[in-house]
Amino acid sequence: MKATPIVQDVCLVGGGHSHVLLIRRWAMKRLPGVRLSLVSSTVSTPYSGMLPGLIAGHYTLDDIHIDLRQLCEWAGVRFIEQTVSGLDLDNRLVQFTDRPALGFDVLSLDTGSTPDLSVPGSQTYATPVKPVHNFHARWLTIVNRLQNSGDQSLSLGVVGSGAGGFELVTAMRHALPESQAQCYWFLRSAMPLSGRPERVGRLAIDAARSQGIHVVTHCDVSAVESGKIIASDAREFELDEILWCTAAMGPAWPGNAGLETDKHGFVATNDFLQSRSHPFVFATGDVGTQIRTPSAKAGVFAVRQAPILFNNIRCYLQRLPLKAYTPQSDFLSLMATGDKRAIASWRSLVVEGDWVWRWKDYIDQTFMQQFKQLPRIQMNATLNRLPDTLRQHIVAAQSANTMPCKGCGAKVGSDVLDRVIASLQPVMRDGIHTDLSSAGDVAVFDLPAGGMVQSVDQINAIVDDPYVLGRIAALHALSDVFTLKATPHSAQVIVGLPTASDTIIERDLLLLMNALVTALNEHGCALIGGHTTHGDELSVGVVVNALLDTEAERTPAPLSAGDAVILTQAIGVGTLFAGSMQQQARGEDVGTAMGWMQTSNQDAATLLRKAGACRMTDVTGFGLLGHLKRLLDNQSKGAIVDLHKVPLLPGALNLAKLGVRSSLWPQNQRALAKVNLCTKVDAGRVALLCDPQTGGGLLAVVPQAHSERCVQQLVRAGYADAAQIGTIESESGVTLT
Repeated sequence: MKATPIVQDVCLVGGGHSHVLLIRRWAMKRLPGVRLSLVSSTVSTPYSGMLPGLIAGHYTLDDIHIDLRQLCEWAGVRFIEQTVSGLDLDNRLVQFTDRPALGFDVLSLDTGSTPDLSVPGSQTYATPVKPVHNFHARWLTIVNRLQNSGDQSLSLGVVGSGAGGFELVTAMRHALPESQAQCYWFLRSAMPLSGRPERVGRLAIDAARSQGIHVVTHCDVSAVESGKIIASDAREFELDEILWCTAAMGPAWPGNAGLETDKHGFVATNDFLQSRSHPFVFATGDVGTQIRTPSAKAGVFAVRQAPILFNNIRCYLQRLPLKAYTPQSDFLSLMATGDKRAIASWRSLVVEGDWVWRWKDYIDQTFMQQFKQLPRIQMNATLNRLPDTLRQHIVAAQSANTMPCKGCGAKVGSDVLDRVIASLQPVMRDGIHTDLSSAGDVAVFDLPAGGMVQSVDQINAIVDDPYVLGRIAALHALSDVFTLKATPHSAQVIVGLPTASDTIIERDLLLLMNALVTALNEHGCALIGGHTTHGDELSVGVVVNALLDTEAERTPAPLSAGDAVILTQAIGVGTLFAGSMQQQARGEDVGTAMGWMQTSNQDAATLLRKAGACRMTDVTGFGLLGHLKRLLDNQSKGAIVDLHKVPLLPGALNLAKLGVRSSLWPQNQRALAKVNLCTKVDAGRVALLCDPQTGGGLLAVVPQAHSERCVQQLVRAGYADAAQIGTIESESGVTLT
């Protein structure tokens, strides 16, 4: 069955409640020909309703967070971990500070709000509660300060009369001993929680005071100084920590981009959740405000907007009528009081009790459960039928009714290729007579006297972000060269792109090539040519040419008993990505692995060589054990490896113990047949020795006298997990202890 060409890009910015629910629906009912991408500054997003319970100690971090990377992997949605710096609405681009912009056809914003820090000094001396996704880290900083205060009691003040301020101050009070902290709640007027029945405010004040919280009323904060808040009536309050939980504002970048906003900076939307100024942009949750029917900035509205947003994006793409979203006139409010009690209000009904907290906990846990246990998706053949309304985006030669050509007919069109090449700025080296713009099917360069090293590597789309894949592919190919005393000279690239419209192909190729050229440029390696083709998935092959140092040894030096075996980088990449495909790996752990995969091995190779490394290899597809055995080939020596000294990527060992394996692992594990195993070795750690690595570190043999200093230098150079994992022995074979 042929894959449906990608013809439209929908970009979701922000991992808010509307977007995570939309993604879940999208997985069950995809629109053929449309690619969904989620851009988020964090790999997981908190469910805001459970944040007070986390502060109070009732929940763990995992309890209240949705793993965005895992959700996207399950749903077939592209995940891009980046912070948005702006929008180019004329060219439909999402902009970032340190990488090329991301193109889109339809944009949806669900980024939440930012704190209103307009009070003088609040931006400098107060700790904002929003954005919610990183408040916990700020809270831990406060807890650490309390723990280091000795017998001294510290004072903490929460400024904010809304539900957020109340839940935060009561959660803090519950979490901290009264002997260690004094808690204050500052209200602008006599009663908190405006907009709710007066009885709600009275119950909130009573609950706060009963827990020993100092409630300060009629405190309109006019200024914040270091350790002090000043009220408009000139009262001053000395505080060790000031937490800011006042009314929120919209982020600056939507308005700066030209989107119409309301007076608070929120994106102005119509009845269909569309931007009033740019119909191809949607906005939900706190970041958007329906001008005709505004609603409170509460998570319940974001949840209810999700199905309407899902419907309207699909209908907009297919030029079908949109559905209006009508916010409810009132909503059930459930506020935790810190001590596993809660206050409920709906219209005139107001109740309080521990049973209300259990009710709230049930609702919250039920919401989260739909992201913790993702159902198996049944693929439907109709998903491959491109809707008639989307066929116009495919050029005639790639129409939905034409089988894609093979051979040279599968190349990317010259117009697209020329535009991408024109945007690249590869480094130039002496002796190269052709550049990308003038090269035909060959590149011409002079070869200096001496030896030349050539290496080739190809990887498929281990990650779905073309920019990240481009960097990984370049560094993965360069890594073999670093193991020799050679200088990178030039490279050629072969890119396989999934069948798509010219616009989509250009977007993906531009991102991939920009990253690849940037990585090559960092190492003085000139891109001098390449080739493109269409395929079922994105893939990259890179040929690297390097100049061998005239003083380099052509034959590796012999091994000596007692030499140290050093590994520069933790292993577990294959297991983590296999776990990701099975929705078992934590997105944060996969992100850590991706960070190391984008780390160059050049500096590590230089340090190992200075330490007298006699043999060196990068650890890639054959796993640590396979590459160690290759280091020992044609030698009469063996090695002892201490399993507990082999650095492992976070989460890899747990997955290995659960039986998660890469598809190449069964072939790699055959090497264990000739390995000596001690009786009490950890089976999970042994399995990871056979785990294939993409963008792995270096494995080298260094004289024992230099090993300790070498490891220290590697760690200082940024290779934090570098370690001596074993020693060379006089008897052949590998022993694991």
